[in-house]
Amino acid sequence: MTPIVNGLENEFAGQASVLQLNANEAENGDLQQQFGLRGHPTFVVLDGSGRPLQTFIGPQTEVVLYEALTAAVASIN
Repeated sequence: MTPIVNGLENEFAGQASVLQLNANEAENGDLQQQFGLRGHPTFVVLDGSGRPLQTFIGPQTEVVLYEALTAAVASIN
């Protein structure tokens, strides 16, 4: 999934933040609890206020994630 996420990070630079967090790192535990993340990988698309718009559990295609990010960016603008 890293190549897809890296590509999306480049594609949406300046429009949205795309972060990759390792579930095994203790400092990410609070975010996992906050968003109820249980599966790996999990993708959460947030609105401009930090509220979840969509959650995807398991591997996703680039198209699915691209469309979710496009919709999120459009809702902000």
